Amino acid sequence: MLDPKRLTDSARNSGKLTSRRTKYALLALLLALIAWGLWHRQQPAPAPLVAAPVKVAVASVSNQPFVRFLDAIGELEAVEEVGVPAEIGGRIVELPIESGQRVERGQVLLRLNDAPERGQLVRLQGQLDNTRVRLDRMKKLIGSNAISREALDNAQAEFTTARGAVQGLIAQIEQRTIRAPFAGTLGIRKVHLGQYVNPGDTLINLIGTKGLYVNFSVPEQSLSHFAIGNTLQIELDALPHQPLTAVVSSIDPFIERTRTVNIQARLQNPPIAALPRMFARVRLPQPLPENTLSVPETAVTYSAYGEDLYVVQPTEPPTVRRISVKTGERRDGWVVITQGLAREDNVVISGQIKLSDGARIEPMTHSVVTVDAGVLE
Repeated sequence: MLDPKRLTDSARNSGKLTSRRTKYALLALLLALIAWGLWHRQQPAPAPLVAAPVKVAVASVSNQPFVRFLDAIGELEAVEEVGVPAEIGGRIVELPIESGQRVERGQVLLRLNDAPERGQLVRLQGQLDNTRVRLDRMKKLIGSNAISREALDNAQAEFTTARGAVQGLIAQIEQRTIRAPFAGTLGIRKVHLGQYVNPGDTLINLIGTKGLYVNFSVPEQSLSHFAIGNTLQIELDALPHQPLTAVVSSIDPFIERTRTVNIQARLQNPPIAALPRMFARVRLPQPLPENTLSVPETAVTYSAYGEDLYVVQPTEPPTVRRISVKTGERRDGWVVITQGLAREDNVVISGQIKLSDGARIEPMTHSVVTVDAGVLE
């Protein structure tokens, strides 16, 4: 049999041996850590990681004169234009014109049937001749006191009445002959030979040759910028790439209930292709002060907190600084900076999405935006 006491002493000695070995192992690990720390402190520190410069497009701030425009929408109108009407009703018996024909002032456009009036004119002309003869006879008799003064006055009244009736009928006959009120070009004919027309019916349109107006309206707040003689820039959607000019000729003194004012300007040397009723875009140039600073609109970042952009810092290598600015007029891809920039600054115009304040940059020599004297190319 095993002695219990001997087993207990053996277990106790084994436990002491294990504890001693654990202490030696921990001591050895501690000495190894100390030695590694001393060695690591003697090693040179690794170089810090440096972000590569961000490639961006850069442009100089422009201080060229910047032109502001007041824009309006208008419509062309001929200086002379009319829808030739029928003054009285009747049947067309003569139509010597064609659509698009060139006519002169007073030229006959059409005639209505005037046969009944001409027959009546013969009758009235006979009455007029009779009263004239009677009046002449009375004038001879009054000298010999063969008739009274009252009889002479009655004869004079009958003659005057007869003459008035003849003149009135001649005027009615003339109304049945429609003539061109001015020289110009006819539109498309709206009537045909033999057709019956009513008083006031438009027979044909006539456009004169004295030029074109452009009619437009502006808000009453902008009225102070317009004056007689102002030169306007006109663009017609129907005739692109043909810039025109117009001179303000009239300003309506009556303000509409929509709080707008009607203005009329005359086109200078309008092209033949320009026609009445064409849609027109009107611009009134207004140069801003010469010290106005402007940058490409792509340089400005818009957010709920305001407007800002990146200014290039003259360091080596170059870096950027984010600044807040206030903007003004915008036109043709450019925006006026009213506060925040200096004339000698350079700004980032492309690539801002990768930038942060103080970031290094690599300016690019080519960009989709080219700056040349304040004008986008």
